[in-house]
Amino acid sequence: MKKLFAIMLALMLALLTTVPALAEADGTAEAATEAVEAAEAPTASAVSPIVERLVSLPWYTWVLLVLLLGTGFILAMGAKQNTWNSHRVAMGAMCIAIAFVLSCIRLLTMPQGGFITPAAMLPLVLFMVACGPLQGFVVGCAYGILLLITDPYVIHPIQLLLDYPLASGAMILGCLATLLPIERRWQLPIAVFLAGVGNYIMAVLSGAIFFAEYAGEQNAWIYSLTYNITYLGPNVLFCMLVSCIPGMTRLVDMIKKK
Repeated sequence: MKKLFAIMLALMLALLTTVPALAEADGTAEAATEAVEAAEAPTASAVSPIVERLVSLPWYTWVLLVLLLGTGFILAMGAKQNTWNSHRVAMGAMCIAIAFVLSCIRLLTMPQGGFITPAAMLPLVLFMVACGPLQGFVVGCAYGILLLITDPYVIHPIQLLLDYPLASGAMILGCLATLLPIERRWQLPIAVFLAGVGNYIMAVLSGAIFFAEYAGEQNAWIYSLTYNITYLGPNVLFCMLVSCIPGMTRLVDMIKKK
């Protein structure tokens, strides 16, 4: 049942991102058809209109579809090994709540989106390190959806996913730090750094694809790389400093406790 639910969720998200692109492709195809009919007699097309629309989808739509389907597959495969109990649910809800409260304390708000907060991402990283990437991804996405509900800025379904649930869900990259053969006290700062990298990747993709107009004559990718580091960099650095406080690893053990 859990596998089926995870797969259905991924397919629904994929459908959500594909429908607007199909509609845009449909409008372009209709305009092109009208122009051709005005110039010459109509000829029968050997290619299905649906196939034409799929081929005309932007490249980033296909990339996101693959990511969503891959995420659904991973969640389905790990459903049996990662069971939720009352303690994990309570810890997840608490980490989301603390992260959200800290996100409301904005030390600096950037003009084109983004803000600097006092270690808002740290509670999520603690949960992800303690409970693993599958449950961490669920908690991260839930936090992103909470931000979407309280402070939305949406211009496209794919941008919505990149800036909210996937941006915080991608912080599960921090779980890779637990695989490093180093002392536990150093694993947490590295986990924060890797989590910030995951968040940064999603922010750069969103900025370069959907907010390229802010770059002006500058290359959109270079602008997005530079702009997003101006606020995500200080956020990650501050979280890394806080994670170095003695005793922070005890919080990981407290969350992990069965």
